[in-house]
Amino acid sequence: MKTLLLASTALVATAGIAAAEVSISGSAELGIFQNENGSGDGSSGDLSKVRVFTDMDVTFSMSGETDGGLSFGASIDIDEVGIGDANIDDAARLPDATIFMAYGPMRLTVGDTDSAFDARLTETAIGGAINDDHTVHPGYNGNSGLDEVYGGQEIRLDYSFDAFTGSISVSPDRNATDFDLAYALGVSYNMDLAGLDLGLGFGYQKVDEAAALYDTRIGLSAATKFGNGLQAILNYTMMSDDSTGGADDGSHWAIGLGYTMNALTVGVNYGEFDVDDAFGADSSGFGVAVNYDLGGGLVAQLGYGGGDIDGAADYEDTFSLGVAMSF
Repeated sequence: MKTLLLASTALVATAGIAAAEVSISGSAELGIFQNENGSGDGSSGDLSKVRVFTDMDVTFSMSGETDGGLSFGASIDIDEVGIGDANIDDAARLPDATIFMAYGPMRLTVGDTDSAFDARLTETAIGGAINDDHTVHPGYNGNSGLDEVYGGQEIRLDYSFDAFTGSISVSPDRNATDFDLAYALGVSYNMDLAGLDLGLGFGYQKVDEAAALYDTRIGLSAATKFGNGLQAILNYTMMSDDSTGGADDGSHWAIGLGYTMNALTVGVNYGEFDVDDAFGADSSGFGVAVNYDLGGGLVAQLGYGGGDIDGAADYEDTFSLGVAMSF
């Protein structure tokens, strides 16, 4: 992504600061979309009709480094600031904003960021869609189900050494409920195995028993890229409820397959949730994304998603077609 440099070494006159930088990056999306079985209200309109889709995102990023080699920075997406239910005065919950400090192999990130569980696992989505159709179907798991479970911020510490990265994160309860601290652990390892680019991930996440139906999750992922443009991703999560009389164990599994040739990328993914029927419904779904890179930060994107939820009416299949721009 291109960035517009606003200030470089802007604080060189300040003692103890080696360099500082502020940059702007952005993206925009334009096209059409449809929810085949959708309905709507006076605000959203009739989702079953083909409608125009537009979206824009601008990110401000700031970074600096001390004379001692400690780097620090922050970023915020202004598409969330002051719009909808976002509240820029809420110091405990600033949407789409992160602050970091890093030294050597360690990095501390605080804010609207992934938990250690989510950060170290690989999702099955390949490619993109302007309306995220390939990742909103009822069988998709983005590994973030328990992130920011108390509506607050994640605090994550990463340590990287060669091909290994380990992470730990916590999320305190900011509400009057006095829930136990939520925490997560994760590790990932990338290797070159017989010509294959192989990445492995493991994650463990725990929240208060009263905060979620499944309060404990263990996740595994494996991702590989072949030299002929093919790639494959596997993802598995085991979910359990530790409370007395709680739900039986549940699970989710998913697979993603992709192929890239020159400017063309095609990705498909499929996933299934198996949960305790007394507390929820099993669901499954698939997503498709087709991208063609036109160069210069412009990508044509086609997306589709569909699936089924046991005992429910027809799921709203989604479709979108348009272009994604990065600046």
